[in-house]
Amino acid sequence: MEPASTLSQASAGFARATASDARPKSDTAGDFETFLSLLTAQLRNQDPLKPVESTAFVAQLASFSAVEQQVQSNTKLESILEALASGATGGLSQWIGQEVRNPGSATYQNKPLDVQYLSHTDADRIELLVYDKNDNIVARQELDENASNAQWSGILANGTRAIEGERYRFEAKSMREGEVIATAPGLVFSTVQEVRKFDGQPVLYFADGTQMFASDVEAIRTPQS
Repeated sequence: MEPASTLSQASAGFARATASDARPKSDTAGDFETFLSLLTAQLRNQDPLKPVESTAFVAQLASFSAVEQQVQSNTKLESILEALASGATGGLSQWIGQEVRNPGSATYQNKPLDVQYLSHTDADRIELLVYDKNDNIVARQELDENASNAQWSGILANGTRAIEGERYRFEAKSMREGEVIATAPGLVFSTVQEVRKFDGQPVLYFADGTQMFASDVEAIRTPQS
């Protein structure tokens, strides 16, 4: 079985598209337009025998430039605030480097890996399948059908230890009377490598190519040493 590698698979079908609402112009932008209209009207209607003195005109142009720069700064600031506000924990960059539980793969670091799993309510036996980077089953482990968390020790089916630094993914297989009745990916903690926006929502990208919406995250932790 291939690992979840697309947005819809990784988010387990809970993709949420949010329509973008039209944003009103900022107050500063309105003031800028008013200022520009007044300045234009003043130049058009000034007395040709008593034109605006050069010093006053230069001062008005300086004000014009300052207001224009303020509008541009506010536009950029609004974009930044919008990006930060769309992050579930208050900022897209805060996700980078965090470990998030997802249906992908985890790197073995010479210590047991935590795996969360789902089992079918009618199952009388649950088995954990461990896959290597080539999608080969390299280990099997019996699971408790009344639990939802387990640890994989890192011991392979041939008795050797898993390779340090290699990525492994997991699958929980529910069986009843020897027949497979359901399978589900095991959830592991993986490090967020990148964050992008999709339909206005942040999407987390992991080293193995899996993806998930930030809004679907149910567990997050700081990197383990």
